[in-house]
Amino acid sequence: MAPNNKGNNELLRTALSSKSARISAARSKRETPSSQSQRSSRTGSGVASCDETENEGEGSDDGLTQSEAEEVGAEVSTNWEDQLEEALEGVGEKRVTTREKSLTTVERLMSHVYMGESLKGRRVTLLEALRRGARSTKSDKERVLALRCIALWFVSFGAETEGAQELPATAELLRVLVADDVDVTSEVRAAALWTLGMANFISTRDYRDAGELLQIVWDLLEATLTVRDAVLARQGFETAGLLLTEIFDSNVTLGEQLFDKAFATHIRALTADAVEVRIAAAQNIALVHDALSAERNTTERPIFGERHDELVGILEMLQHEPAKRHSRKATVPQRVVMREVLETIEHTQTPKIRLSMHGRVIWFDDWTRILRLQAFRKALGGGLPQHFLHNPLLQEVFEVDFDVNSEDYLINAARVVVSPSSDLAKARTVELRKCRDARRTAQSFDDEE
Repeated sequence: MAPNNKGNNELLRTALSSKSARISAARSKRETPSSQSQRSSRTGSGVASCDETENEGEGSDDGLTQSEAEEVGAEVSTNWEDQLEEALEGVGEKRVTTREKSLTTVERLMSHVYMGESLKGRRVTLLEALRRGARSTKSDKERVLALRCIALWFVSFGAETEGAQELPATAELLRVLVADDVDVTSEVRAAALWTLGMANFISTRDYRDAGELLQIVWDLLEATLTVRDAVLARQGFETAGLLLTEIFDSNVTLGEQLFDKAFATHIRALTADAVEVRIAAAQNIALVHDALSAERNTTERPIFGERHDELVGILEMLQHEPAKRHSRKATVPQRVVMREVLETIEHTQTPKIRLSMHGRVIWFDDWTRILRLQAFRKALGGGLPQHFLHNPLLQEVFEVDFDVNSEDYLINAARVVVSPSSDLAKARTVELRKCRDARRTAQSFDDEE
């Protein structure tokens, strides 16, 4: 059934209390936004920082610097509510190009501004508008933009009560898109899979839900590797990596059992044609080795048992692969990542990434934190500093605090180093888990009432 555009427009106008005078003023101030549908994603473990990043590899940095990000943030933060109201009205228009342009604006605003309490009572209306865009069959660009905006919605609001309430309906839509290999393109399926993984990671109450989704991803990867769909395969491995961080954080035994089912798939992916697929698969292997090494004595028996030598041999071959079949731009990140993964497997050492922002230095020195950082960096791009500063979700996931009222924040003189291996970070982790469990218990109680 075709959507009722007139009804949709009225719903958005009512929910957002739009005023024509404010919209006219916003039009006169706003510049035409540039599309950010294809945000930078890391091909190595080196993640583009918001100020400065140091790691032991050679990861490229094609993202925004902190100064550039702050300029964009200042531009959108001055009148972002007016811009959002206008953009959401455009999302319901008939013309496809208007909807695409409006969704581009929504993505830019949500990635660079943590909207928090400002949209209290209007969050579900916003999500409904985005889901309509994802269902549209007129334009793949529109669907991808809408799906990226849905992921950003969960980054902003998914940890709140609305996230748990809206996850089932949203997940159902996303699973339909992921499963449709006839009428949906690989780009749309990949965007839906990425959004599904982010929404699950943020809003699920039970890590076993992530395990169920991971089973779907394993089946999808088998099919995509067979037909050599590099776009969907890469996203499949990246989504699997994010889900594995959640599962291993709660139940190492279950994580090992789930990964065993797809170990052969990961080995197969290491010889795929696409370098990006190889890298994503190799990083998952390093993540699993990192998690299991903390539970076992690796000197007695290798983590991957009899396949250890085979795995090391493939990784060494990829580390020294000549740039014949692929460009140097592609093979350099591959060599970096394969060297890092080999260091993890043979010497239980992980890359160390130093990210500096807002008077703080944050270390990412295990694969769980690195893969999570890559996922949020892909979602937020240059808006990562703003969300680290204002979004409680990122502060909880990465176990950092930003006290904007402290003297060292205001003058940016002192830098506090937060390492996950420190006693302070470990104590904070325990406390955060208690708070997270308490919140989920309270949400479950509310649902039962």
